[in-house]
Amino acid sequence: MKKNASCINNSTQRTENKNNDLDLYLKALNSAYSGIIITDNLQYDNPIIYCNKAFETISGYAHDEIIGHNCRFLQAQDRSQAERNIIKESIERGEECKIEIRNYRKDGTLFWNELFISPVKNEEGQVTHFIGVQNDISDRKKAEHDLREEKSHVELKIQQRTKELQDKESFLSSIIETVRESLLVLDANYIVLSANRHFLNSFKVTTEETVGNLLFDLGNQQWDISSLKEMLTQILPTNNPVIDYEVDHIFPHIGRK
Repeated sequence: MKKNASCINNSTQRTENKNNDLDLYLKALNSAYSGIIITDNLQYDNPIIYCNKAFETISGYAHDEIIGHNCRFLQAQDRSQAERNIIKESIERGEECKIEIRNYRKDGTLFWNELFISPVKNEEGQVTHFIGVQNDISDRKKAEHDLREEKSHVELKIQQRTKELQDKESFLSSIIETVRESLLVLDANYIVLSANRHFLNSFKVTTEETVGNLLFDLGNQQWDISSLKEMLTQILPTNNPVIDYEVDHIFPHIGRK
């Protein structure tokens, strides 16, 4: 009798320990920030048999409204998402997967769900359950969307501004070409940006010999004129007005200009 009583006591103790462990696991799952569900893969349509408090909060559904249903109810009528096929194929193969999918709360509001699915196998390697861990990433998705919108807006502004500058450049170029005087456009380093046709004809040079070159190197340095260089490098940078300033110079084979 003592031996039998001892066996019963040991069995009772093991059962109590298992129950305590189970209670601890459930408390841990219910305290998790992520929504967690467990589905029974051995039952028809893989129904949910467990959900934690976070899943109820994320989905807006009560415990009794969740248990016994396949988790596809979260997609409502949004059934054309490619991610649904990924879930289906992963379950059929008994594999884990990670996706981001549109879900809908009980009140119909959309939320983005970052979903991790992992299979649980028995000793024979059979998939008996699936564990789904879910995180509401709607704020992150909104931030990503806003960033894309801002990027598109900036790119559009750049395109518009570029076109405006190109139009202005074309307009100024047409004006320069019609002026009956020799004109050069220089950058801050005195590199020739453009030369009108009158300049090219008057000084008997080509566009290739002029545009992109340093002004003072033009015509084998024929434009390296001390008075011109003084005006450009010393007088103009002071921002003082320059009125009726003329440089008189004799160019070889061309004459006085």
